[in-house]
Amino acid sequence: MAGSLENNQTDRKQADRPKKVRQKSLFGMIRHVMSLEWKKNPILLIFCILFASGMGVVSAANVFFKQTFFDAVSALVEGNATVSHAVLCGIGMAAFLVLTLALTAAAQLIFNNINMVIMGHMGTLLNDKASRVDPIVYEDNRYLDHINKAYVGMEAVATVVFTAMSIGLSDVAYFVFMGCYLFSIKPMLLVVFILSFLPTIIGSVIRRNMFAKMENLAAPYRRKYEYFEKCLCSREYAKETRLWRGERYFKRLFDKNLDGYTELQWKTSKRSELVMIALRFLLLSGYVGTIIMLFYYLFRGEVGVGAFAAIFSSLDQMFDSMDEVFNYEIGAIARNFGAAQNYYAFLNLEEREGVELDALPREIMELRGVSFAYPNSGKRALEQINLTVHKGETIAIVGVNGSGKSTLTRLLTGLYLPTEGEMLIDGRNAGEIAPKTLYRGISAVFQKYQSYKMTVAENVRISDMGKAAAKDGNVAADKNGADGTKTAVMDVLEKADFPVESEKLTEGLETMLGKDFGGIDLSGGQWQRLAIARGLYRAHDMIILDEPTAAIDPLEEADIYRKFAEISADKTAFIVTHRLGSAQIADRIIVMDAGRIVDMGTHEELMQREGKYREMYHAQAKWYA
Repeated sequence: MAGSLENNQTDRKQADRPKKVRQKSLFGMIRHVMSLEWKKNPILLIFCILFASGMGVVSAANVFFKQTFFDAVSALVEGNATVSHAVLCGIGMAAFLVLTLALTAAAQLIFNNINMVIMGHMGTLLNDKASRVDPIVYEDNRYLDHINKAYVGMEAVATVVFTAMSIGLSDVAYFVFMGCYLFSIKPMLLVVFILSFLPTIIGSVIRRNMFAKMENLAAPYRRKYEYFEKCLCSREYAKETRLWRGERYFKRLFDKNLDGYTELQWKTSKRSELVMIALRFLLLSGYVGTIIMLFYYLFRGEVGVGAFAAIFSSLDQMFDSMDEVFNYEIGAIARNFGAAQNYYAFLNLEEREGVELDALPREIMELRGVSFAYPNSGKRALEQINLTVHKGETIAIVGVNGSGKSTLTRLLTGLYLPTEGEMLIDGRNAGEIAPKTLYRGISAVFQKYQSYKMTVAENVRISDMGKAAAKDGNVAADKNGADGTKTAVMDVLEKADFPVESEKLTEGLETMLGKDFGGIDLSGGQWQRLAIARGLYRAHDMIILDEPTAAIDPLEEADIYRKFAEISADKTAFIVTHRLGSAQIADRIIVMDAGRIVDMGTHEELMQREGKYREMYHAQAKWYA
C-alpha cells in the first residue's frame, strides 16, 4: 500500500507540473490572430492589409518623384526644360507626400481599431480557457504564475503580431521598392545597404532571447507586488490594513518585490542597450559608406544629379526606417515575444477530459479508499475516505477547522479528483466523466461566497442564467408588486429570508448592490442570505452548503436549515457546519478529524457513544447555556 501511494503521489506531482509545450512561431501567432479577425470582421482585416501595403509602396515611390523633380530643376538650370515642367514635377512630388501622410493616418486608425477588436477576442479565448482548466491548478502557485504571465502575454501577442504585420506589409513593401530602385541605379549600393543591417538582424535575435528569459523570471515578482498593492489600496483590504496599521509592512513587501522586478528589467535593458549601441555603430558605418559611394559614382559620372539628389535626400528616411524596424519594431517583438509565448502556453494547458453524458442521475455515489493532497503539499488533506451516499440523503459534515470538511465537498462536486482511490458515480469513475457533465445539476453555497456588484435579481440569477422565469410571473411584477405573482427569484429570496421589502432596496429587485458602482451595501448576514438564495435558484439535484451561515446568528441559522431541509427533501444535500445544533436535521452526520472520517450516524446515535461528536457538542452547549 505504501508503495502504491508513493507511486500515486509521484504521478500527481508529474501531473501538477506545467507541461512543456511547443513554442508558437511568429508566423503561427500571425496566422492565429488573423484567423480570429477573419472570422469576426474580414472586411476590416482586408482594409488593414491594403492600407498598410499601400502606405509602404507610396512612401517608397516618393523617391521617383524626387528624382523627376530634381532632374527637371537641373534641366531648367541648364536651359533644357521649362519652368512649368519643373513646377508640375514639384506639384506631383508634393501631392505624393500628402497622399503618404493621409495613408499613414488612415492605416494607423485602422490598426488601432483592429488591435482593440483582436484584444477582445483574445481575452475571450483566455477567459474561456481559464474556465476549462482543472480547478486544482488554482491551488498551485506555479500555475498562478502561469496565469499571470498569460494575461500579460495577451497584450504582448497583440504587440508582436501587429508590429510584425507593420514590418511585413508596410516596411517590406518600402524596402523592396527602394531596393529595386537602388539596384537599378547601381547594384553595389543595394549590396552595401543590405550588409549594413545583417549584424542588426543577429542582434535582434539576441535581444529577443534576453527578454524571453527575463519574463519567465519576472512573473512571481509581478504577481506578488500586485497583490501587496491590493492590500494597500483596495477597498477589500482597506479597513483591516488601516486598523492594524499595516501600511508600512505591506509597503515594505510591495517595495521589495517591485525592486526585484525592476532590477530584472534594468539588468536586461542594460544588456540590451549595449547590444543596441554596437548595432547603431554598424548602422552609422553603413550610412557613411553609402554616402561615400554615392559621391564616388557622381564624380565618375555613373549617377546623374537627379538620382544622386533623390537618393541623398531619401537616405535619412531609408536608414531611419531601417533603424526603426531593426532597433525598435523588431526590438518590440524581441521584448514581447517571450511574454507572448506564455499566452499560448496557457492556451495549450491540458484540460480534464471525459465522456459527456446526457444524464447523470447520481443514484449512488461511492468513495473507496480516497486520499487527497493539494499540489506542493507534503501532507494529505484527506486520507482513506470510504463513503456511500444515496440519492435524496441529507448529510451533515462536522469537525474542527482543518479537518478536511471543505476538501471532501470539493471532491463530492467533482471539482477535485482523488490523489488515491476512486470516486464512483452510478458505478462510473468520476475521472472518466467530462467536467461539464459532472457539474450539471449541482449547486453550492460556499463559506467564502461572492458579493457581486450587480442588482439583487442579477445576484440571484447568475447561478443559472439559462433558467426561465416562472411562467406565471415576471421580474417587473415582483418589483412593483402589481399582481402579487412571485417569480423563481422572489421565491428563493423568500426561502433564504432575504429582506426584499427593506426600505434600503428602493428599486426592489433592480436595486444595485455595492458602492463601487453607486449602489447600496448590505450587511454580512444579508449578503450571506443572498448567496444562499443564489444557490437555491440554480436547477439542481444535489446541493452543498459549506458553512454559508457564519454571519447569521444561531437561531436564524437553525430556521434557514429547517427550510433548507424542506426544500431538499427529494434531493441529495450536504451541510458543512461547525454548529452541531444545525446538523440534527441531517439523515446522517459525518464526523471528521485530521482528514479522516472518525465517526458516522444520526445525532442520537452519535450522542450515545463516547466520541468526538459528543465531546464537541457538549463543548458548544456551554456557550449557549
